[in-house]
Amino acid sequence: MENFELTPEEGELVASTHFIELKNSAIGKVILLMGELQRALEDWEKTNEFPFEAHWKHLGGKISKGEQYKGLPWVMLDYPRYFSKAEIFAFRTMFWWGHYFIATLHISGGVKEQFHTALEDAYEDLKAGGFQVYVQENPWEHDFENSNYCYIDTLSFKDWKKLISRNDFIKLAKRFEIGQWGELISGVVKAYATLLNTLNGKTGF
Repeated sequence: MENFELTPEEGELVASTHFIELKNSAIGKVILLMGELQRALEDWEKTNEFPFEAHWKHLGGKISKGEQYKGLPWVMLDYPRYFSKAEIFAFRTMFWWGHYFIATLHISGGVKEQFHTALEDAYEDLKAGGFQVYVQENPWEHDFENSNYCYIDTLSFKDWKKLISRNDFIKLAKRFEIGQWGELISGVVKAYATLLNTLNGKTGF
């Protein structure tokens, strides 16, 4: 029989509303932060040229939340977000309780093929920008745990080319600490700009 008795710490926690009230307030502020981030990403797009296909942005942004990403609360902004069975073009920013924010560009299928040469050429810029690349086979892990990602600067150019050719998808990501809260929007916009500029054959922010 499993032990259902509460520890003293658990008993103290469930007898109080304080933690849940704080947690709900914090999650509400993360959602507001994600809304401001979407507006900042949209503002960047207004002054920069990137060859978006119309259907990549047709649905606009989406903010989601949940309680059980590996047992912990999460909030996620998908903008832009285009997911189909054949291809993906999405920029995903996720808050994971107790861990970090992660900003990820996820492209697959024909979208990835469209930018394949640009991805190869982006090696030096992505290295210099401190980006990481996803190295697992299942594309639906969203965190840096369990060696899901590796820093691009740890790969040779030959290994980089092999990696981006291995699967029909690629995910490029950057980590932001929760303590960087006040700088998150500018940091994620800069990462977004760097990623899209490299896909577009440009350099810089």
